[in-house]
Amino acid sequence: MKKRRFLASFFALCMFLSASNISAFAAENEDVTVQPPIVIGRYDGPLYGFEDSGEPNPRIITTARVNSYATYDSKNGVQVHITLYASPFEDPQFTSMAGDVNVDLSGESTKTEFLEFADGERSIETDVDTGATGKKGDKGRISVEGVATANKSLSGGGEFNVAYSITIP
Repeated sequence: MKKRRFLASFFALCMFLSASNISAFAAENEDVTVQPPIVIGRYDGPLYGFEDSGEPNPRIITTARVNSYATYDSKNGVQVHITLYASPFEDPQFTSMAGDVNVDLSGESTKTEFLEFADGERSIETDVDTGATGKKGDKGRISVEGVATANKSLSGGGEFNVAYSITIP
């Protein structure tokens, strides 16, 4: 009996001490003035000009695609993300992509070049910091033009060209 009472008291004391050391409503030290970038436009579509050279009869890789989206934050302005990718059933083995991003915003145009390398991978991606800024409600257009090279492409690669509208939040 004495042993049970001692164990019960011991466990109660342990629970009390552990509960008193943990604050369930601790304030987070977070800077609320910093907002994450907001997606302001996007495009996803086919990547033309890629044919599989690994086949006896070369065929077009119909599932190679380009995905691009633009984000905006007040510190960095417009940033554009570009990804070239293929379906799990095809592997173009991307080795590089290069091109430029044009941002037309509030009557001004900004052109930024990009270059990215890969080691024969299924996808390749890059982020382009354009530095273009605008005011709330400004409308504009992003155009991404470039070329990509791939090991398993009949022509060694292909061009891509996408455009989409943006609005500054």
